[in-house]
Amino acid sequence: MNKNILLKLTVAMALCCSVLVAEAQWSVGIKGGWDYTTITRSNAGRIDESYSGFSGYDAGIQARYGFTNWFALRADLSFMRRSHRMDRNLNYLDPVFTNHHNYYLMLPIMADFSFGGEKLRGHAYAGGYMGYWLRERRVGKTYWMTDYYVYFDDFNEVREFTNEDARFCAGLIGGLGISYKLDDHWGINLDALYYYDLVSHHRSSPNLRDPRYLNTLSITFGASYQF
Repeated sequence: MNKNILLKLTVAMALCCSVLVAEAQWSVGIKGGWDYTTITRSNAGRIDESYSGFSGYDAGIQARYGFTNWFALRADLSFMRRSHRMDRNLNYLDPVFTNHHNYYLMLPIMADFSFGGEKLRGHAYAGGYMGYWLRERRVGKTYWMTDYYVYFDDFNEVREFTNEDARFCAGLIGGLGISYKLDDHWGINLDALYYYDLVSHHRSSPNLRDPRYLNTLSITFGASYQF
């Protein structure tokens, strides 16, 4: 009896796998668009600083493996600029600011749940990502003081990384999208994805907790080819 049940289960699993393989389809493409990043950071000890979001961009390639007509796995390889701004808010330092332009290589992997018709479909994405901090460029205005005057200077520089920088990042990703099938092979898609860092890009000292997390909304347009 047990052998019969095991045989039936094996046959059923084999049939399910054959159906999934028969319906599975690869698609690859490119994407590009706009992003907006904010930073989550404690204000402890920095009452004269305020932080705000800043725009950037997101460009890369996308790949999708569809198991059924409603479920797929998707992976992107993106070059992203995740920027934010710091302003000094003391009266005599109001002109002082720094735009932090952080360049990342990102790899999100997501479950793709789709719904809709044959050509136009909606998508809900959920998954995780990891990334690597490639470079930081700082643009802004700094100051220096004498006994009688405060002088301001513009700067535009690439910052050297230190031991306090954590260059690997990881987090959660989720979002929504729509896709339209142009013909049997080509399609286009519009996606809004939110990247939520779980790893601080700053290594705090034991005596001063100063974690810094980037959170990015990315809106991209893509085109893909289905094999």
